[in-house]
Amino acid sequence: MQESHNKINKKEAGRKIIIDTAFNIFVERKIEPVSMGEIAEAVGIGRATLFRRYPNKLELVIAVCSAKWKEYLDELDKNRTISSVGDIPAIDRFIFTLDSYIDMYVNHKALLKYNDNFNHYVTHAGANEEQLREFHASLRSADTRFELMYEKAKEDKTFRTDIPREEFMRTTIHTMMAACTYYANGFIWGSEKNRDYTPELLQIRKMIIDYAQSGETIKRK
Repeated sequence: MQESHNKINKKEAGRKIIIDTAFNIFVERKIEPVSMGEIAEAVGIGRATLFRRYPNKLELVIAVCSAKWKEYLDELDKNRTISSVGDIPAIDRFIFTLDSYIDMYVNHKALLKYNDNFNHYVTHAGANEEQLREFHASLRSADTRFELMYEKAKEDKTFRTDIPREEFMRTTIHTMMAACTYYANGFIWGSEKNRDYTPELLQIRKMIIDYAQSGETIKRK
């Protein structure tokens, strides 16, 4: 039993080394130009070993994104569990979500950069739903939070629910993430002396919150 447990731990440790190494290389050089051989060499394993675990580059790319999002969201869940969604006003949960993306810009730029390149790569690679199943599963806690938050807002009326949930998320949460991603990637022109765009992101945050509270269903005090 102990021997079997040790094998599992060793396999998991090996998987994590591959994931972390591939992630760092993909962030630094982008996904497209990096070969599986380069990943294997950086990890210190043979190409055959890497291909046994990940039959092709697309599967590795998806595995990396899934693992890194799960790692980040698991840490977020420790701070505020999903079960706590109903304990606070929906608007407070909404603001916490916006703030978490700004925190990603400040402390986890690599994940934002990788996720952006990932979306581009899997789209052009023609990844199907089955191949992306693990990735979508890694985002389940975030999707669940969004759904519960929106349903809570229907009850406490702290932000607008006069438009469908998916549309609301696209125009608020997804917009915040897109802004953080663009700034993290340096796509926005700015001063060479100051690359910290946190003040700009805080302004976008304020505009999104104002929009979220501007519906007819919100009664301003």
